[in-house]
Amino acid sequence: MRVALIFPRLWHQVHGMWPPLGLASLATVLRNAGEEARIFDSSFDPGLDRVKNELGKFRPQLVGIYTLTDFFYSARELVQFGKSLGASTVLGAAHPTLLPAQTMQEIPELDFVVRGEGEIAILELVKALSGKTELSKVPGLGFRSNGELVLNPLPAEPLDLDQLPIPDRNLFDRLDRYLRNRALNLHISRGCPFNCSFCQPTLKLMFGKKLRYRSPGLVVEELKQLHSRYGIREFFFHDDIFTVNHSWLRELVESINRAGLRKGFRYVVNSRVDTFDKEIAELLKSMGVYYVLFGLESGSQEVLDRMHKGTTLEQARQAFALCREFGFRTHAYIILAGPGETRETLKLTGQMLEELKPHTVHISICTPLPGTELAREALDKGLLGVNDYADMDYYLKATSSGQLPLKLPGLTYQQVLETRAQILKQRRWFVFRDNLTQLLRDFIYDPSPSKFIFRLSFYRKMQHYFG
Repeated sequence: MRVALIFPRLWHQVHGMWPPLGLASLATVLRNAGEEARIFDSSFDPGLDRVKNELGKFRPQLVGIYTLTDFFYSARELVQFGKSLGASTVLGAAHPTLLPAQTMQEIPELDFVVRGEGEIAILELVKALSGKTELSKVPGLGFRSNGELVLNPLPAEPLDLDQLPIPDRNLFDRLDRYLRNRALNLHISRGCPFNCSFCQPTLKLMFGKKLRYRSPGLVVEELKQLHSRYGIREFFFHDDIFTVNHSWLRELVESINRAGLRKGFRYVVNSRVDTFDKEIAELLKSMGVYYVLFGLESGSQEVLDRMHKGTTLEQARQAFALCREFGFRTHAYIILAGPGETRETLKLTGQMLEELKPHTVHISICTPLPGTELAREALDKGLLGVNDYADMDYYLKATSSGQLPLKLPGLTYQQVLETRAQILKQRRWFVFRDNLTQLLRDFIYDPSPSKFIFRLSFYRKMQHYFG
């Protein structure tokens, strides 16, 4: 069966420089089962015309679309286009996992939704569409039957990640654009054991409650394959949190060093300040990590607690002190206008950044995404400020309603945007000097003009929130 898998993010929505590996995993599983699968990625496009044109040439029999809330309208447009080609259509990822019935109702042309992990479901769906099994046997599938929505049960157990093949990046139609970055991402775990209200229960519904890892040997195999195939020596472990399991990390570090993937290679990881200690820092340093990214979110302990973040400001100070001691480059994810935010707590966040001095910063606006605990709390209290899915992009400069996504008594959208601008202005000289220095170091490390141009254009594009 010809299967088109689509990532419908548009250029103006790009929040990163990394290919969507979830689709690569699905496409590789399908290809290994003898199906014809391709990935169509609109991340470098201003609209969907190019993807539609390519779909018209491919003539898929099944169109599967990765759907986040801020991609919803693009996903709906592609469903309608897929049906015009005579294809069956299915949506997966966070939005349909959290809102399956609503998604089916809002897109009448849609045939199916998949909740949770998709590798087994997509294979079983192809079998069902080929008449080899029944739709009722496809785990996590939602579909209409006699005008009623049927939601099949989720799998009894999460996938064993070691049973999944290494995602084949060559299945991306725009891989050449990503390779200009001269770095690639990996996903080597699934799940998150923490309870941040702006995120959960999304991850638990997608991946279960238990944090799962690929075995270190398979991670090393993927690193070696990527280096051999693309000449890449820089990798981003794109997992939500890399630093939870000490014993697994220790084994991974030993495997990387034994495989000769230490000297001349470097790595980037996500962490949390409450999972980052001296032992972790030593392991990361010995592995070749040079850049650690932390979700700090706020400089107010009250706001952190109301987000159910589970971390403290003192833990943030300790984590950043360790990063300075070990020479790690640092990044801070910041969320403004969270529950309980005031003008005073906004100032505390600015003060925290001045104290900790992360090298780079993402500053987003707290957005109660549908299905999250934060959205439920906001709905119960009448504090939802946006209803349009297009406004549920937490890096927007403004919403169509002119209101904060989470209404906050005594705080306006303009005040929050002014705080973001002020923080970035205060950091401007430091950021300019640091990013220029880093670009030059990157060029010395890997003298690729295309990489230099890619990263420079990326930094310029992201300047409204990338410090």
